[in-house]
Amino acid sequence: MSTKGSRNYRPNIHFTPPAMWTNDPNGMVYVNGIYHLFYQHYPEAPNWGPMHWGHAVSRDLLHWKHMPIALYPDELGMIFSGSCVYDRENTSGYGTKEKPPIVAVYTNHGRHGLEQQSIAYSTDGIHFEKSYQNPVIPNPGISDFRDPKAFYNPVKNCWSLVLAAGDRVHFYKSEDLKRWEKTGEFGPEGNLASGVWECPDLFQVEAEDGRKLWVLIVSMTTTTEDGRCRTQYFLGDFDGDKFILKQEEKEPLWIDFGFDNYAGVTFQNLEEPLFLGWAMNWGYANETPTGEYCGQMTLARSLRAVKTEKGYRLAASFAGLEKYQHSAYPVNHMQRLCTDTFGMKVTGTKKITLSNALGQKLVIQVTEDEIFVDRTHAGEHSFHEQFQMPQYCSVRIPRMKQDGKMELIFDVSVLEVLADDGLIPVSMVAYPEAPYDQVLLEGSGNVEIYEIRE
Repeated sequence: MSTKGSRNYRPNIHFTPPAMWTNDPNGMVYVNGIYHLFYQHYPEAPNWGPMHWGHAVSRDLLHWKHMPIALYPDELGMIFSGSCVYDRENTSGYGTKEKPPIVAVYTNHGRHGLEQQSIAYSTDGIHFEKSYQNPVIPNPGISDFRDPKAFYNPVKNCWSLVLAAGDRVHFYKSEDLKRWEKTGEFGPEGNLASGVWECPDLFQVEAEDGRKLWVLIVSMTTTTEDGRCRTQYFLGDFDGDKFILKQEEKEPLWIDFGFDNYAGVTFQNLEEPLFLGWAMNWGYANETPTGEYCGQMTLARSLRAVKTEKGYRLAASFAGLEKYQHSAYPVNHMQRLCTDTFGMKVTGTKKITLSNALGQKLVIQVTEDEIFVDRTHAGEHSFHEQFQMPQYCSVRIPRMKQDGKMELIFDVSVLEVLADDGLIPVSMVAYPEAPYDQVLLEGSGNVEIYEIRE
C-alpha cells in the first residue's frame, strides 16, 4: 500500500480523479464543443487495481466535470486502455445519422493475461453499452496485445486502428468498427529504444514549411537505457495500411524528456493534434504521498512539426491557457510567490529556483548548451527509493534552438517545462512539504510570471 501524507498535493489545473487511482488517458474525443476524457481508473483505492474507465468532460481543457464511470470490468476481464471515435455517419449502426454514436474500442485484460479488443457505444455520451460481438479482435497468441487507437483513415476512407503487439504495432481496418482486418505492422525495425510498446497513436501534422507528416507514438518502459517510462515518436508516412518510416534517426525521439509523462495520446475529431499524457511514472506511482487520490494528467498540448538541423521534430505549446493568464509582471532577481499555481515565460539564459521556508527547492536552468531540471531537494522523496535515485532526480538535455524561449507551469506538485519554443518538453512531479513561496532568478535574459485563474 502507498504511504499517504497529510499535505494537499492535488493540482489546481491538472486533471485528477475525484478520488482513488488513475493512470492512462483513454478515449479522448471532441464532440459538439465538449472534450471527453476517459481514463484508467480504480474507484476503490488510491493504488492500481482492477481497471475501469473513468470519465470527465470539459469545454476548455482546464475545468473538468466528473461523469459516471463509463466501463466496468466484465466476464472478458478488466477494461484496459483504448480509444473513442465519433461515428458521424453511423457506420456502426449503433445510433442514427441524427444522433451519431461515440464508439469505444478498448482492451479486455482477462484471466492469465489474455488481452483482446472489444467495443462499446453511447448515443448520449455518458452511458455505454458493450457489444454482444465482443471481442471484435481476438488475441492471435501474443502476450502483450493492447491499447487500440482507432481513427478515421483518410487514405482508404474507412476506420483504422493501431494496436501495440509486443515490440511492434499492428494496423487494422474496418468499414463498421465491428469487423476488423489486419493490414500491416511496424517495428521493431527503426526502433532505437528497447521495451514493450504500449499506448500507440497515429496522427498527421503539418510542418511550418507546409510539409505533411504522419507521426507514430508509442510508450514504453525502457529496458537498456535507464528503465524510465517514456513515449517515443517516429516520423514518416501512412499508406492507408501501415506506417512507413521516412526519417532515419541516430537516437530515439521523445515526446517528453522528464520522468512523468507516459501513455499520452491525442484527441480524436479535431483538425490539429492535441496531446494529453499521464503525469506520473510506473516506478513509484503506487507510493506517492497524495492521500485520497493518485495520478493526474498533463496539461493539454498542441503539437506541431518544426524543421531543425537534425530533421523534423515535434514541438509543443500549452493549449487552453490563454484566457486564464492574469497579472503578468516581470521579475529581475527575487520575488515572493502568492500562489502555488503559476506560469513563467523566459528568454535568454536563466537559472530559476523555486523554494520554500523548509529549504526545499526545485531548479530549472537554461544555459547556452543545455536545459537542466533538478528535483533532488524539491520536497518529500522518502516514499519510494526510486524517487531518490540520482538518475530520477535531474535531467540535462542539449539545446535544440539557441534563441528559443521557454514557458513553464508549476501547479502545486506538477512541473511542466516547454523549452526551446516547445522542442524540449520536461514534465516532473515534486512534493514540497510547504508551498514554494519564493523564486530566485540568476543569469541574463527576461522572466515574466503570470497567475492562472478565472
